[in-house]
Amino acid sequence: MENTLNNLEIYDNIKFMIKYCDTFLDYCHNENLSIDGNIAGEIVDSLTNLEEYLEQPDETLTNEELQSIYEDLSDIYYGLTTINDIKLFNNIHIVYSKVLKETKEILIKTGIEME
Repeated sequence: MENTLNNLEIYDNIKFMIKYCDTFLDYCHNENLSIDGNIAGEIVDSLTNLEEYLEQPDETLTNEELQSIYEDLSDIYYGLTTINDIKLFNNIHIVYSKVLKETKEILIKTGIEME
């Protein structure tokens, strides 16, 4: 079986995580919450990278592309948990964490090498 977002059944997970991050960042902006702009920028960069993969969910992905997806997901999670000092948000991110963990496990099962 080819490694595509649809075949790996991670298309919806990634789509959810992107929407979640967009909503969270918008909320922080709308509520004038103090966030680290550099981290927000890194999150947006990673989201943009992931969105490119969503455009062709049936395209066969190389191990390098799968590794890149994994790294972007990890970077986003790190960014979410360090973007501000409001501890409540770490609890709010629990659903994101669950979807992220499931997605990363699927990627690891494809045999990509983790650095």
